[in-house]
Parts: sequence; C-alpha cells; structure tokens
Amino acid sequence: MITTKDSCWLLLRLAILLGVVLVQSSEGASYQDFANSHIDYPKTRAPNPNVYCNVMMARRRLNARTCKPTNTFINSSPSSIQQICRTGGTRFQGNLFDSRRRFSVVVCRNTGRFPRCSYVGRRQIKRLRVACTNNRPVHFERLL
Repeated sequence: MITTKDSCWLLLRLAILLGVVLVQSSEGASYQDFANSHIDYPKTRAPNPNVYCNVMMARRRLNARTCKPTNTFINSSPSSIQQICRTGGTRFQGNLFDSRRRFSVVVCRNTGRFPRCSYVGRRQIKRLRVACTNNRPVHFERLL
C-alpha cells in the first residue's frame, strides 16, 4: 500500500522528470523556431521583395495572431548560419555572437493592420548578431 509520504516522493520525482523533459524539448524547439522564423534556403522565388515577404510571412504563419512588425529572412544554408555560433562568429556579449561574414537577407516590415498584414521587403547583404544555445542560433538579434 502506498502511503502519503510515498505518494509525495513519487509526485516530486515525476515533477522533476517532467521539468527536465520540458527544458530539453524547449532547447530543440528554440532552434526550430529560429529556423522557421528566419531561415529560407534555398530562397523562395518571388517577383519582388514585397511579394516575397507577404508569401513567407503567411507560409511560416508568423502573422497568424497579429502582424509581426518586422522579420528578417536569411537566405543562406542552415549550416552556414549555425557556424556563427562556432568558428564563424565572434562573441559580442553573453550568448550573443556576431557573424564574421555577410549574409544575403530580406528584411520585411509591416505596413498593414491585422488581419490584413502587408509587408514591404528590402534585400540587403549584412552581418548578423544572433543568440546561441548549444552551438545553434535560437534568436535573431539584429543586422550589423
């Protein structure tokens, strides 16, 4: 028969195990969220940057609940972007790294109002600053 003391210990162990699983899954999801929000390789074809932004923001569901004010898509391979967190970048501060090389990007800025989000796109070639966890980017900070 399980006593109250035994059930408390069992619940505590279960809570700790659940916490570990959630932390591990959120680390993997963070890179996946970054990739979904910011990596488009090979670059999706579109007649101009404005159409590109509107297609990508809808396709990636980045404006499902509200119009995201700004989003940057990086048109380079995931492995080249991951290198920023390793030998392809320099530590700026904490877990923020600046890329050594420049990347082709499209910056999308919203000009509409929800639910009619409308984006204006601008192609650029810039260095990137990203936050890294476990040698993978998890947050786009800014262009340099």
